[in-house]
Amino acid sequence: MHPDGLEFFWGKARPFPDEGTTGGPFMHPLLAHMLDVAAVAMLLPGSGNCGLDRRQLGLLVALHDIGKLIPAFQAMVETCWPEAVLGPFRAEHVQCRHDAAGLALMDLLVDGVLAPLFGNGSDGKRWLPSLKLQILRAVAGHHGQPASIVDKGVLTPDTIGHAQRVVAILLDVFRPPPIPRPGHDILRRLEWVLAGITIHADWIGSRREWFPYVQPEDVRDPSGYFWNHALPRAQAAIFRAGLGPMALAPFAGALRLFDHIREPSPVQALLEGTALPSGPVLAVIEDMTGSGKTEAALVLAHRLMAHGRGSGLFVALPTMATANAMYDRLAMAYRRLFQPSARPSLALAHGRARLDERFVAALVPDDGADAHLAARSMDETAEAYCAAWLGSESRRALMAQVGIGTIDQALMAVLPVRFATVRQAGLAGKILIVDECHAFDPYMRREMVALLHFHAAMGGSVILLSATLTHRVRQELTEAFRKGLGVSGPIPLSGTAYPLVTLVGKSGVEERPCAPRPGLARSIAVRRLADADAATGAVTEAAATGAAVAWIRNTVDEVIATARSLRAQGVEALVFHARFAMVDRLMIERDVLARFGKEGEGTERSAVLVASQVIEQSLDLDFDVLCTDLAPMDQLIQRAGRLRRHRRTARPVDQEELLVISPEPVADPDPRWIQRVLPGTAAVYRDPALLWRTARVLFRRGRIESPTGLRALIEETDDADAPDAVPEGLMAGSTDAMGKAYAAGAAADRNVLSFDAGYAAATALWEREARTPTRLEDVPYVTVRLAVMQDERLLPWAARADGSLACESERHRAWALSEVSVARYRLASCPPPAGLEAAVMAARAGWSRWEREAEDQVLLLVLQEMETGWRGTGRTETNQEIIIGYDQIYGLEIFRDQ
Repeated sequence: MHPDGLEFFWGKARPFPDEGTTGGPFMHPLLAHMLDVAAVAMLLPGSGNCGLDRRQLGLLVALHDIGKLIPAFQAMVETCWPEAVLGPFRAEHVQCRHDAAGLALMDLLVDGVLAPLFGNGSDGKRWLPSLKLQILRAVAGHHGQPASIVDKGVLTPDTIGHAQRVVAILLDVFRPPPIPRPGHDILRRLEWVLAGITIHADWIGSRREWFPYVQPEDVRDPSGYFWNHALPRAQAAIFRAGLGPMALAPFAGALRLFDHIREPSPVQALLEGTALPSGPVLAVIEDMTGSGKTEAALVLAHRLMAHGRGSGLFVALPTMATANAMYDRLAMAYRRLFQPSARPSLALAHGRARLDERFVAALVPDDGADAHLAARSMDETAEAYCAAWLGSESRRALMAQVGIGTIDQALMAVLPVRFATVRQAGLAGKILIVDECHAFDPYMRREMVALLHFHAAMGGSVILLSATLTHRVRQELTEAFRKGLGVSGPIPLSGTAYPLVTLVGKSGVEERPCAPRPGLARSIAVRRLADADAATGAVTEAAATGAAVAWIRNTVDEVIATARSLRAQGVEALVFHARFAMVDRLMIERDVLARFGKEGEGTERSAVLVASQVIEQSLDLDFDVLCTDLAPMDQLIQRAGRLRRHRRTARPVDQEELLVISPEPVADPDPRWIQRVLPGTAAVYRDPALLWRTARVLFRRGRIESPTGLRALIEETDDADAPDAVPEGLMAGSTDAMGKAYAAGAAADRNVLSFDAGYAAATALWEREARTPTRLEDVPYVTVRLAVMQDERLLPWAARADGSLACESERHRAWALSEVSVARYRLASCPPPAGLEAAVMAARAGWSRWEREAEDQVLLLVLQEMETGWRGTGRTETNQEIIIGYDQIYGLEIFRDQ
């Protein structure tokens, strides 16, 4: 069918010669772009599982930009105005977003020219208009959020006529069979899946390097263009993006995946051979620290993938540090999930992924001969590889065959943030592995419930890992997954064994006890220390023996103060917390892992590490002596897992003992029971009764028996309904904390997307990612960028030590490496020092527009070298002047202005 002038409507445009760009057409016809994107959607791996015939999918996705036919859009680039169809250029038009106009046009045409696309169901039921709209709004909302329905009065008769002809052309190109009316559950899943596929395909189909612009005459035969141009380019683009199909290796167990495993641990052996439920599976693995849970999860993931229940996996971890560590662990093993000839991408997904040198080194260009040579150069022994397009941002990283990132990246799939459906599409068909799933607060746990519901409904499987999961939380998470499978009614869990594997499917739930790993059974004595002075004495004594010592404090300020005190006494104290510039934090993280990790040996381990909670989860660290502030029981057990973690021939201290700073858990504590000894702890962990129950249970038992005693420790501490669980003196503080927990859970319930409500503008308050948080913080934070004067200009802190970061091409990376996060109430502004106003303005001018304008969220702190070290000035939220100090030993400190 001939387009009859429709080929002159533009869909994409680029800068003109006077703006520095030459060569080739300056606009891409709308018809060409629609067909490009449709071709990508039809060829994307996994799109064949969406429930649509590929011809039906192609036509629907092609409709995504039909709203660009409106004159208001065509007038956005005067030189591209389709004068042959619309007459002389006119600048004034009724304004309307083209995605909203597209939805209005499709709704207007759905019972007209689009009617052949919708057929009766197997039961003879016809499509209702509201059900058709569910499908159409999925493709209309291709800019990351649902399109709003606008008054159809903005659509002129001419525009409607053009749209009718475009639909007729597309029907002629694709010739789709009618879509039978599906059932409610299938339709709802199709709506979410189609929204993700459309955006995904539009991103790829909009890249000019992969889809060069063509002349209007090139689409005068739309079918010819589609078959001879769009489809071949789409296939090439999908491979360049790193999304080509990857052949999976047959399942061969743990020994095939991991060189370091000589004999599978009990949990690994269980998951190698146990019968699995049919369909999507939730596996909850509860086992001790060091039992090989991560490897067991990967064994199960590979088994599911090899049997057609997943095309890849995503590993979600609690922090960037733990994600970086997991990336290093999987850099070799991940390729064994696939055939030797495959080139799967391993992507790191978090806000600072591009600062990880190993990940950046693994990025391979996605264009031209370089990409081909880079792929060919990989052999069976090569390390990590990632297509540059996938690795360029966190949302795309979820599409990689294997992704590793913070849990936040996965949780944003169920929040009303832009491109949530892209994240859903990236996770769909993958095995989602969530480590440390006990570590969620009430807000994040409700998000996790929503994520399990979504992922199950989309046909995905999930593996949850924890050493310290309560029965209550396990029940909640299994019910969420079963609800996503469409199963009503809870199945009460009864298993109390430890270790334990819980397998959940549509057919039911099985709880399978597992033997502990040989050699891991431990009995760690627990000794209470009355205060920080007592702890200083114990740590100093252990350090004198040459032991590797860790002291975990619950606030950064206490970490710094403690390290200063120890150093003043001649003890070599290292510091690790979250208030370092990223460049220094990454260096410290590497040093800590090298010194105290599995490979650390001899005298290099002889030191004291004073750290915040950053070392309690997922980092493979091993200390001879461990001291900690009191914390909730699950976190203390996690911290104890860093004590004498690996087998060593000899240790300077021959005693397995956890030192815990805590007030005595007397029967009738007063309201200041915890504040007097650990004021920082009281500010971080708001429920004093939980801390009191932890101390009471822990010190009464006198030791942590693993694995036999762990379940009892966790459950007894978690039981807030027991008659004596909340002493009278702590009642007010506990009630306040519980109220805040309920409020946080309610806030999450308001924020998360409802799978059943569908992809519609009215079902949620769609915001930017920054406005709908994955974590609910009582205290707002600001990002502080550290700068120093050099050669009469301000440079990022990271460029001071590494001159290569001073060049213009590395400036964005250098600023990101110079960032520190600080509570806003402590530092709210950084006025430029006298005489440096112009230098500050010039430095900020190189930032992105959002960073420049967000002066209250992204601060520039000028550090000047003085006798006392690097110092800068700022103001608190109450406008009090403060002095800010920074160095590579202690990090960022804030002092009163004296």
